[in-house]
Amino acid sequence: MIQSAQTVLQDLQKGLYAPIYFVQGEEVYHIDAITEYIETKLLTPAEKTFNLTIAYGKECSMATLLTQARRFPMATALQVVIVKEAQEMADLKNTTGQQLLLHYLQHPQPTTILVFAHKYKTIDGRSSFGKALSKQNVLITAKKLYDQQLSGFIKSFVKNLELSITEKAACLLEAYIGNDLTRITNELHKLRINLTPGSTITDNMVEAYIGLHKPFNIFELQKAIIQKDYPKSYQIIRVCASNAKEHAALPILAILYNLFSKLLVLHQTKETVPSKMAGQIDIHPYFIQGYLDAVQNYTLHQTMKNITYLHQADLQLKGIDSNTSDDQIMKELIFKLMHG
Repeated sequence: MIQSAQTVLQDLQKGLYAPIYFVQGEEVYHIDAITEYIETKLLTPAEKTFNLTIAYGKECSMATLLTQARRFPMATALQVVIVKEAQEMADLKNTTGQQLLLHYLQHPQPTTILVFAHKYKTIDGRSSFGKALSKQNVLITAKKLYDQQLSGFIKSFVKNLELSITEKAACLLEAYIGNDLTRITNELHKLRINLTPGSTITDNMVEAYIGLHKPFNIFELQKAIIQKDYPKSYQIIRVCASNAKEHAALPILAILYNLFSKLLVLHQTKETVPSKMAGQIDIHPYFIQGYLDAVQNYTLHQTMKNITYLHQADLQLKGIDSNTSDDQIMKELIFKLMHG
């Protein structure tokens, strides 16, 4: 049956187990959370010696895997068999391997918990194999959270750490990291080390421990462009160019395109309530004032021209009609965005 990752984790914590879990999808955090819980919590250290099997998709066949799954546990009630990186398993893509698994799904070993951690991809739910997976076992499809869901996730995770977080801190964390749940949780765990239970995470803590305070990052660049601060924008681009591995040009370009696309919407909206304007451009209301300031700094005509400049830079960065280096393209772009 199809279930959510949260429901499955709650059932596991209550001691309610299914014989087969097929966890798939783009959101690696949920796949890792379920896999890690089953791997670390269901068996004692002594029981794991003979009753925990970890296989990797590239290295195992379906026949060998199911032979292992069908054996009985030693000196305990359960054995756990986990296939990590299951998306690399060749037998999941061919008819023979699929038929072997479908037969096992109909007659699973009740003393085995078999887990497939199928990252980044999903089995076609319209296929006969996909339909059988959803009927015969616990199937979890882990999807990326929408931006409006991030704040709730952050607050819930922080609560589980026995901490609280201010609205501003949650907004900064969300803006700095985006919807990478694995990185968000890792950063919050690091913060937890420096705090006592019951503490509140503030925006100053996020800046101090996660690095938003660093002067040369994309958020500082965006802020400088919003303020039409050309010297600072040029300085940041120059520093980014010196470390192209960490600050690749195309992702920076995508963020700047997103910025001016939002300004274009604000220039044409008839809405006057800031919180509703924030909803129109899909940002948290906390950040709307910066965008309203940018509307004052860039006219509608300038905003449209800047979108054209960004499109031209995108083509140049992809090697179309250009032999110019990436750093030179970005430096020229910054000048054009502010001076036309």
